[in-house]
This record gives sequence, C-alpha cells and structure tokens, in this order.
Amino acid sequence: MDIIYTKQGHIAKIGLNRPKQLNALDPGILLDLHNAWKDINDDSSIRVAVLYSALPGIFCSGMDLKTAIPVLTKAREPENDAEKWIITGWDGSGGVAEAMLKVSFVNKPIIAAINGYCLTGGFEMVMGADLRVASTDAVFQMREASLGIMPTGGGNVFLPRHVSPCRALEILLTAGNFDAQTMYEWGFLNRVVPKENLMDTAMELAEKIAGNGPLSTQGIIRLSHEVRMMEMSGYFRKEAEIGMPIFGSEDAREGVRAQKEKRKPDFPGKY
Repeated sequence: MDIIYTKQGHIAKIGLNRPKQLNALDPGILLDLHNAWKDINDDSSIRVAVLYSALPGIFCSGMDLKTAIPVLTKAREPENDAEKWIITGWDGSGGVAEAMLKVSFVNKPIIAAINGYCLTGGFEMVMGADLRVASTDAVFQMREASLGIMPTGGGNVFLPRHVSPCRALEILLTAGNFDAQTMYEWGFLNRVVPKENLMDTAMELAEKIAGNGPLSTQGIIRLSHEVRMMEMSGYFRKEAEIGMPIFGSEDAREGVRAQKEKRKPDFPGKY
C-alpha cells in the first residue's frame, strides 16, 4: 500500500507514503485512500481521522504525471481497472471524488496535517477536510493553469468558500505559490505551527474531538457536509462538465510534455 493506515484509540491516521513519487496521486494510492475512508466510516470505534504525509518536506505533489495524468489528458487509454476507475466520479458521483474528499463521503471529522509542498490534487484534497493544520514550511499551489489543464477536484468550488472569490481566483489563475501564513490569514488554515509540532498539534485537536460525544460530533459533521452538498453538488457537476474536456485537450498534452521536458509550454489553444 502507498499509505500508512493506523488506529490509535478513537483516532484513525492516514499517512501518504510514496517516497519516490513525492506522494503523487496515482490510481493505486487513490484506491487505497478510498478503502481507508470506507473503513473509517464503518468502524464505530473511530471518531476522528488525521490525514498527513509520511515524507519530510512535502505533503503531496498532485496527480501523478506518469500514470494518472496521461489517462486524464487522453494521451493514452486506461490499461487496468484502477486507471479506468480514476476517470469516473469527477462530477461528484463517487469514485475518485470520494477518495479525494471532493464529496461529503466521510461521516467523521477529518483533520489535515500539512507540511511542505501541497500541490494541485493534494491541495484540493485538503480543501475537503474539516480542519487544517499546517507547518510553517507549507506551500500551497494550484498549478493546473500553468499546465494547460483546469482543476476538477473541487478547487474551483471549495476555494471561494474557504477564502474569498477574489483570493480564490488569484490562487487558481496565477498558479503561484502561497505560504502557510498567507493561507492562515486568508482563513484557509486553523493553525500554523513549527514543523516539529505539526503532528502533535493535529493529534491534540483530534483527541479533543474524540473526547466529545460521537453522536454530536458526527451530527455536526453530517449537517456541515449535507448543507455543503446542497449548495455545491450542481457546481461540482459543472466543474467536471467544463474541466474534463480541457483535461483532454491539446493544451493539456502540451503542458504536461513541457513539464516533463523542463521547458516553457507553447499552448496551441485547441481542444
């Protein structure tokens, strides 16, 4: 497995752990995440979950350029069941959308503990968490526009609600880097702490939540998620309707080629 999945009392911990790939999200790790979230839902002893990176210096480098992105950009056809699975559910109907927390899938509170670089799909995944703690070295980036693709993991919908519409568009359109202190001041993060204190802070929050009534905390989460989905479900469908054709465009393929070849892309502006 590409995750470290453990349970500590009433707390489940999910650690992203693909060292060579810098925690890039490929079909395998997304399936692992989906199965872990399902287990958390089904285990009545678990009251809160912590999502973290097992790697120093990086939380997640985004979608895997060697596996997931070629399938999503239609550079090649899916070659196995996992690759077929990752092209489903982007409209919020399940599958990958559940694995990446785009939809209100998990019925327990989720705390994201974020260190180092948190890019694209990884950034979108923590948008779907309920609480977010980051280390001072955390850097957030939605780089899709620089690759000629459009975010389809919920970023267009989540960010304006977490920060503000103008801040969200700045993040999405510039594809720039935003540090933890900026994201805290913009309202995206609950805490910013020294990196050596990150997991202790996340676990302290988790233990406080786990010590409260499980019915009350799950009720609060259920209401938060259901209201969110009442507002957002149509937006998620529209994000996929507009974004997925861009993922399969000539612009997208050129952007990814340029990234691999370490050169500036020459976007043709064609689907």
